[in-house]
Amino acid sequence: MPAAFALAALLEDAEEISRGVSAPIVARTDRFTPISEYDFSLLDELTDLGLLCLHPSSAVEAFAWNDDGTLSESHYPMLVAYHLPGVDSLDGRVERYLESFATVVYREAWPDRWVEQFSDFWFDLAVAECKAYLVHMLQRHGLDFTPGQKTDDVFRRALKWYSIGQVYYFIWRAAKESAAYRVREKVPAKQAANSAVTRISADIDRAYAQGWQIGVYQRDSRLPVSTLSHILFSRALRLEDPMTYSPTDLPVRRAGLELAWKNIDSATFERLIFQLVMETEGYENVDWLMHTNAPDHGRDVSAVRLRRDPLSGHSSQRVAIQCKHWLSRPVRDVDVSAAVVSIGHWRDAPFDVLVIATSGRFTSDAVAWIERHNARGERPSIELWNDARLEALLSERPQLIRVYELR
Repeated sequence: MPAAFALAALLEDAEEISRGVSAPIVARTDRFTPISEYDFSLLDELTDLGLLCLHPSSAVEAFAWNDDGTLSESHYPMLVAYHLPGVDSLDGRVERYLESFATVVYREAWPDRWVEQFSDFWFDLAVAECKAYLVHMLQRHGLDFTPGQKTDDVFRRALKWYSIGQVYYFIWRAAKESAAYRVREKVPAKQAANSAVTRISADIDRAYAQGWQIGVYQRDSRLPVSTLSHILFSRALRLEDPMTYSPTDLPVRRAGLELAWKNIDSATFERLIFQLVMETEGYENVDWLMHTNAPDHGRDVSAVRLRRDPLSGHSSQRVAIQCKHWLSRPVRDVDVSAAVVSIGHWRDAPFDVLVIATSGRFTSDAVAWIERHNARGERPSIELWNDARLEALLSERPQLIRVYELR
């Protein structure tokens, strides 16, 4: 999958290719990928797979030369021009490839192997987006920075919890604080720049542990979208706002392999949610009202969610989960509002989080209502588990899928 999308990104823009030969990466009008490191990685993969060939029209300086003036076997991937292998015209090869790619670019048409590779591909590209923004923001504060493995690890962890736009918030905050740290403590610029990753890591752990409501930052116009990001986010996934997206919010399904929710009834759905929470690390004191549709004031399953803050220690949240096995209609804003009112009648200590778990979907009005509610910081904060998210969670627990005969 990454190779197919990378080839399209390299070849399909008329400004970046002439007569079937690509422009060198350094000469492109639009970025190939968000960062040079990812450029190198994908170009190496494409050439190793034999999907790209070096074109002899490449500039002399694109190749490494021996001391005796003879051509070595090495080249500079960012400086050479590329073409597709084949026997017909260079233009014809590009045209045929792009035509075939267009038939499978949309996520609904992806082959099974692409579905399996999607999550890793998205994380690689999302991490590259975050690295590019970090370098950009630090440069705006006069700090040069080269991301390393620690940066990669921090962003991969963050993107399991937050969208790209939300991670941008942490980056913006850390870059500003690192610049202030340099002035306040009079530390070297390199030390100040390197401190940004530590700040991001600590802020992300603290935000997750304390349940912060994180806003979504939009793309900086001075850091335009790369061609690869545009093809995946806008064309393949058709996302209205890629900055708010996470694979757990809209996982790609294999056709015909969706979970068979119709195989279970409401009581079984509640039992499934109860068992899912019971088997998940970080949840304790899980309780299930053993009477479906009981007058439980909106609480079907309850638990204590434990979170660990490396700076402040452990914290906990009381979580209520309301189960809605609704296959015939989506959850509406009035349903969510009623659930919030009902949960407020509970006689014990108030709940910090209300999770609405449904085997169906939420209307756009319901999502908008929840976003407004959470933005006001009111208790409880609301989390949504729709059929797509539950499928993602259960895919990591295939034993539950088998036990409940969901596939």
